[in-house]
Amino acid sequence: MMMTKKIILLLVCVIFSFIYAQSYTESQIDADIQKAKSLSANNPNKSIELCKNIYRIAKEKGYKKGMLECNNILMAKFYDAGDFKKVIEISKDAEKLAKEINDNVILSNTYRLRGSSYTELGFNDECLKELKKALEISGEITSKNDKNYQKAMVYNVFASYYAHINAPIDSVMYYQKKCLESAILLDENKDFINKKYFTITLSYINLGKTSVALHRTKDAEIYFEKALEICQNKKYVVGKDLEVTVLNEFAWLYFDQKKYDKAKSLAEKAEALEKGVGLPYIRRDIYEVYFKSCVELGEKEISKKYMNLYTKLNDSIINIEKKAINTPVKHIIDEKEKIYTSDIQKIVIIASCIIMMLSLGGWLFWKQNQNNIHKKYKTVIETLKNETKIKEIEPVLSEVDDKSPENVINISEDTTTSLLNKLSKFEKSEKFLKKDMNLTSLSNSLNTNPRYLSEIIKQHRGKSFNNYINGLRIHYITNKLYETPVFREYKISYLAEACGFSSREVFAVIFKKETGVTPSYFISQLKKDDINIEA
Repeated sequence: MMMTKKIILLLVCVIFSFIYAQSYTESQIDADIQKAKSLSANNPNKSIELCKNIYRIAKEKGYKKGMLECNNILMAKFYDAGDFKKVIEISKDAEKLAKEINDNVILSNTYRLRGSSYTELGFNDECLKELKKALEISGEITSKNDKNYQKAMVYNVFASYYAHINAPIDSVMYYQKKCLESAILLDENKDFINKKYFTITLSYINLGKTSVALHRTKDAEIYFEKALEICQNKKYVVGKDLEVTVLNEFAWLYFDQKKYDKAKSLAEKAEALEKGVGLPYIRRDIYEVYFKSCVELGEKEISKKYMNLYTKLNDSIINIEKKAINTPVKHIIDEKEKIYTSDIQKIVIIASCIIMMLSLGGWLFWKQNQNNIHKKYKTVIETLKNETKIKEIEPVLSEVDDKSPENVINISEDTTTSLLNKLSKFEKSEKFLKKDMNLTSLSNSLNTNPRYLSEIIKQHRGKSFNNYINGLRIHYITNKLYETPVFREYKISYLAEACGFSSREVFAVIFKKETGVTPSYFISQLKKDDINIEA
């Protein structure tokens, strides 16, 4: 019965909440967002609660602009409160919404705050990636004031990043000054006057810190005074958090100068002001400078009190950081695993496509090559079919390309005809199969001189002497293989020897040069042709 009542009550609350959300107009949501913005400077906790409620209503209505504006405020306030885990969680939703409604201002700010949070958690590589994206997107913002404001804020985080990685101090100061330059360019209208002086104040604080690091005490004091003056000026609303920060930095500056009374006084003011803001990281610093100043002043009871406050708060912050860091670490690992998996998949797909293309290309090339080889084989076979014996070559005089006196030997027509007849008989005699056949031995057997014989072969056979003899030998063995099937069963080394070659390697090279195919291919195709004929 009790359970039933609870379920009914829950359903009534859900229905009421839905009806309430639907009755809310977008203009009412926008008005509440402006209220949350005005509260964010001096009452961040109330601003956070209001934004959470507005976000829920905007989401139920599907009002993406309202959801995004709430996320933007929440990220900033959680960052100020040191809840960097929450910033990173919210930033994912904010990034998605900003891209959907094409809001480059908040998109740039989302990358900036996420990068800042990564820096605070020690993930410097991830921070740099986010800052580069933030700066790139800020360049796409059309409004001059929005562009300069976002650039100023991004430059500020760049300075923080370089400080975290212990880069040269000049690099840190360079970005701090870039931040100040961009802030000064902002107009002093109602929409940007507070943003302008907030950013200028932030720049002065950071330049003061850098000056302390460079031991430029006077410069640091000037920067802190300028920052404090803006914070306490009623014309601007820059936020109590910055005033707390300036007072804390001033306290440490005086402590380092051994002006312990001033350090303690400023720490007291910072502590009182921080209570209404809620900045645990700065509060820890305030407690530390407070108890250290009291130690130097000999105020044991007060120093003991603030040392205990410092220790307790420091332990609490460390425990929170340990818990908070788990989500960002898991998020980063998950992101990297997704990227790695995606990259592997892309590589596999690309590699597979390349292999398929290469395989297809290779197969096509092989196929084309086989077709060409087979055509050459067919040409040789057609020639052999038309020859039952080597025909007598008529002694026809052919043109010589170069008839210059130094390249042509004048041989009488009778001598030419006589030598051609002798060559025809030589070709039919198969004396070319002798391994020791050379130009000198052949010219002696034909009763002529080597020069005449070489020139006749060149002019009327179109070859050098060696190519002429090799051609006769290959023609002989192809004819034997074609006409006498038993030759096809012999080893290549035997065929080489049978036609006058000293080695199977030389034979194989010359055979392919003369016919266009290898001996093995020629023999295998002859065997296939026989099988096809029998079939």
